Order: sequence, then C-alpha cells, then structure tokens
Amino acid sequence: SYISLAFYFLINFKMKQNFINYLTFIVFFAIIVDVSAYFTGKSFGGRKLAVNLSPNKTVSGSVGGVIIPVIICLVFFGKSHNYLEIVIFSIILSLIAQAGDLIESSFKRFCYVKDTSNIIPGHGGILDRIDSIILLIIFISIMKLFGYNFFFIV
Repeated sequence: SYISLAFYFLINFKMKQNFINYLTFIVFFAIIVDVSAYFTGKSFGGRKLAVNLSPNKTVSGSVGGVIIPVIICLVFFGKSHNYLEIVIFSIILSLIAQAGDLIESSFKRFCYVKDTSNIIPGHGGILDRIDSIILLIIFISIMKLFGYNFFFIV
C-alpha cells in the first residue's frame, strides 16, 4: 500500500549514506510547504482548490505553498548550487507535498472518516501530520534509484 511503500523506502534510506540529511530536509520542507500554504491561503483567501477533498484549501494557499519554499531553498542552498535546479526541484517537491496532503484527504473522504486518529484532536489525525512527508519520501527515493543527486545533500 501507499503508506507501507514510504516506510519501505525509509528503512532502505536508513542504510544509505546521508540519511539524516534527507530525512531532515523532507520533514522541514513538508512543514514549510504546509505552513506557507496555510498562512497564504488564510491571508489571501480566494477560490477553493479541491472542495470535495479538502474544503479549506485555496488556490492562493497552494501558490504560496510553492513560492515560499522555493525562496527558502534558494536562500539556504543557492550559494553552492545551480539556481535553476533548486527552483525546478523546489517547485516539483512543493507540488508533491501538496499532492500528498490531497491524497490523504481523498482517502479520508473515501472512507467517510473526518480524522485518521484522535491523537491530535482537531487536526485531522496523525496522517494529516505526515501526509506530505509520506509522498516526498516515495518521490525522493524513486529519484535516488535513478541516480539523481539532490541539491540539499551537504
């Protein structure tokens, strides 16, 4: 299944060099995308992104969830890496993180469940905290299988 695939890749990742760098980047990047999308969406509002899946998400939030992480990655990694590569992969990773959030929301809607657990009341459950991380782990692991060397490895 989708979630177990992420954990398989994570276990496989752990045996590789730079595991901490990858995992740290993935977690912080997912947080930056989530927070950026939330605050941008709350600030600007506007048209809804996917009403049937996640009724509070807006197009402006999604755009903010792409632009702000790109800027942050350019600030942190721009001095020692190719700017175009950072921008392209930051955009791709931002979209994947947001897709992970929508996929998890669609799972909940399909199962007629509001929250995946009650560990964090009012926050959609534990999967809502790691939904973006799960898809980022899968994507980055697949890219690593193809030999891509990510810009965030120090």
